Parts: sequence; structure tokens; C-alpha cells
Amino acid sequence: MPEEYVVSGTLLYGDDFEAREGYLVIRDGKIREVGFDRTQGSIQGIVCPAFINAHTHLGDSVAKDLPYMPLAELVAPPDGLKHRILRETPPETIASGMASALADMAATGTCHCIDFRENGVAGVRLLRDVAGNRATIMGRLAGADSVAEVLQAADGLGLSGANDMPRDLLLSLGASARKAGKLLGIHAGELNATDIPGAMEISPDFIVHMTHATAADIRKTADLGIPVVVCPRSNALTGVGLPPLREMVEAGVQLALGTDNVMLNGPDMFREMEWVSKAFLHNDAYTFRMATLNGARLMGCGGSRGSILPGKDADLIVLRQGSDNLKFSRNLLGTIVRRARPDDIGYTIIGGRIWQNSSRKS
Repeated sequence: MPEEYVVSGTLLYGDDFEAREGYLVIRDGKIREVGFDRTQGSIQGIVCPAFINAHTHLGDSVAKDLPYMPLAELVAPPDGLKHRILRETPPETIASGMASALADMAATGTCHCIDFRENGVAGVRLLRDVAGNRATIMGRLAGADSVAEVLQAADGLGLSGANDMPRDLLLSLGASARKAGKLLGIHAGELNATDIPGAMEISPDFIVHMTHATAADIRKTADLGIPVVVCPRSNALTGVGLPPLREMVEAGVQLALGTDNVMLNGPDMFREMEWVSKAFLHNDAYTFRMATLNGARLMGCGGSRGSILPGKDADLIVLRQGSDNLKFSRNLLGTIVRRARPDDIGYTIIGGRIWQNSSRKS
């Protein structure tokens, strides 16, 4: 990788993703300079911030596309099918599956994910060894591990749901995460609305799903300033219903986008964005923000990730301007959100490191 290089073309610039002709100077993994003169970079194309997948379960990559079954039978701890498979699968196989999922995410334009990692400290360490700094790892208790040990190893706690544990344990876990200065995330409202009040009681940094959130739940979430990660393709596949995205956006809830369990969905944010914009929001700019900047803000790093600005991390997708799929666009951001595909990617840049898409000529 060169010490310094220039990327040029049409930039989706700034936090509003304004399409502007220009260039970026990349050095030491950062965007060191942004200019709007016509400059020939060594890499050229349509330059976008790379995606941040705000909710994954990479561990179940070893069990893709199981038969359709009710959600509780599939994933409920401790004995849902997923958890039985994870217990029975050797750690080295799980690590290999997670590595494959991370490679797939890089190939489809994702630079970072927020992962809910099972199996306590051992599970956190297994993903850390595979992902390095490409994953924010939300651990959970398992076996004899203490919450202090999990929090020391992980970036935060990713709880399965308020109804899955006694209230005193729920409150204790929330307090421990806060005391440690770590992130706190929790599933809520996926199967029904009964676990939403308990989730809000611990004041998490974010809630995942809110598929069955009522109008009152949405108002309270907005009032408390709790962001929500939605995974609509996963909700559709498991048959639990579809989340009230438009209502949450209109209420002022900050939404981020995730693909959920790899065993259910490929971690392709293009597919997730297309469905969200077409079926739910009819708002390309907000949908793109859900897949980029809002995920960064969820982790508290919106100042360093999620958009193209000087000083931010060089996490970028460079789409091929010659792609037949992207030609003749009247609305570039809309075209990217509604129809772009992984094969339109010429280069993915993560922390300044360059991957060229070998599937198509760039």
C-alpha cells in the first residue's frame, strides 16, 4: 500500500452526502485533504463512505439458511437451534465462519460492524482475533465468566432481551456497563412489545429491532434519545412482522441499519438499503445515513467515521463510473441506494488499505 495516494471522481461529500467532483488525499489511514479541483487520482470512480453494519451475529455464520421456523425455536437462549449449534461447533470452525463473513462484508462495501457475540469472554476473544478493529464487539455472560471479565474483553454488552433474565440482573448488567464506560445494547420489541419497557429502563446506548413498538414506545424512545438499529430483512424472514420505520423517523428516533444473523441473511448493506428505501421510507438520503453515519454515531465515533470529511478514517467504497448499472442516473444518491450492487464496486478502502474488486474490470 502506498504511503500516500489520491482518490478522485464524484464524491458523496460531508454529512449530507452532497455529490461533488473532487479528490481525496489518503495518508496513514486517514483522509488528509479534500479538494474540489479536477485531479487524476490513482484510484477513480464514485467515492462513498463505506458501510457500517450496526447489528450482526457473526458467530452463526457456520449455520447458514436453516429451515424456516418460529423465532424462539431458532434463536432464543439458551437452547434455541442457533445456540445448540454454537455449543456443538469447534471454536476454530466458528472462527473460520466469522472470517468468511468479514471477507464478504469487505467485498460488499462494509468497513465495520457492531456484533453481538455469544459465549462470554471466549467468544469475544475469538472474534477479536479474527476481526481486529473491524468489529465493535458486544459480549454477554456465559458459563462462569463474571460481568467484569466480559466487559474487560469486550467493547460493551449486547443483551438478548429484558425478558430473558431477572429484572435485578438486567439492572445490574446495565449499571456495570455504565460504570465501565462501555457500550450497552439490547434487543427489544422483536417478537412482541412486552420487553420494550425493560429495555428502556436500563437506558441503553441503542436498542435493536423495535419491530412491535407502539406509538407510545416510539415517542418515549425519541424523548429519551435512544437510537434504534433496525433489521427489516431479518424480521421478514423470521415472520415477526415489519418495523415501523417511517413512524420512528417522523418521531425523531435516530435509526441505524443492520443485517442481523449471518445464518439468516447475507451481510450485504446494498440489499438492506434498497429494501428500506423502496418499501419503507422513500427517502434515499436518510437510508444512506442509516447505513453509514448513524452507525458511526451509535458507537460514539461519528467524528471519525461514517462520512467523507478531512481527518476522518479512510473507509471508502469506490464505485465504477463505467458500470452499466449506474450509468444515466438522474439522482446519484438514489441510484446508489436503490440499485447499486457489490459488483459495481471497483475498490474498497478500509483504514486506508485498498482492496480491488477482482470480479469486474475497474
